[in-house]
Amino acid sequence: MDRLFGPSARLLLLGLGLSLFAATAQAQDLDAIKRRGIVNVGTQADYPPFEFIQDGKIVGYDEDLLNLVVSSWGVKLNQFDLPFAGLLTGLSQNKYDLICTALLILPGRGDVVSMTLPVAVARVGFYKRKGDTNVKSIDDLTGVTIGAVVPPSGPTAMMRAWNDNLKKNGKGAADIKYFQGSTDLALALLNGQVDVWGTTNLTMLAQMKKYPDKFELVENFGDPYYYAWAARAQNTSLRDSINVELRKIRDGGKMRELQQKWFGLTMDLPDSGYLPPDGK
Repeated sequence: MDRLFGPSARLLLLGLGLSLFAATAQAQDLDAIKRRGIVNVGTQADYPPFEFIQDGKIVGYDEDLLNLVVSSWGVKLNQFDLPFAGLLTGLSQNKYDLICTALLILPGRGDVVSMTLPVAVARVGFYKRKGDTNVKSIDDLTGVTIGAVVPPSGPTAMMRAWNDNLKKNGKGAADIKYFQGSTDLALALLNGQVDVWGTTNLTMLAQMKKYPDKFELVENFGDPYYYAWAARAQNTSLRDSINVELRKIRDGGKMRELQQKWFGLTMDLPDSGYLPPDGK
């Protein structure tokens, strides 16, 4: 017996056993949702055109994608509309299975969540009221008030880092005011509570459509960033199950159809290389 199953063979069998156990454990994540018959999803429905409330229901680009994924699983959707600041905490506390909202793939997030394939890509920039001559350049924000979504929003983190660098040369903003979502921020920019808003072009597209000829781009900064959904950091198997469906939707052309519907443009999205070094 020892000759047939020596140390190397036993290690091989152990490895195979662990692989089978891992495969079984991975299958149980989605299987558990299917047995339950319900998938619990956290969302902040205040980021048009990704997700927002219309006629009492959550609608938007992410919502259309989510409904396709949930339908493919044959389960019901139980969706929680929550402030963005509590979404990651709620996920870690097992209050829901995944987050489906406008979540940027950022360094550091791989420690707390497991990110899916990208569903969109965007540039981050500063936007102002159209014709406002007080804001001329993103390299000099002296005296202006910036509007931002409450942390830990990705664009907010990028904007703060940008402003911190400007401060070193005495060109940083006079103040930063925080708001719960893009609806409140758009109104704050319109009525002069803030002078600029640091956000992505996709988020701003919806506000420019809602308020034609009221806003304009000052300038983009940084590299393009990808949007994705998230499962818990340790639940990569559920993330992978979501990716299977997102890949089908993307490769079948439905994702581009929904991008055209909600953004008025289409995007090329990668299969790999989108995660930061700490990504999972």
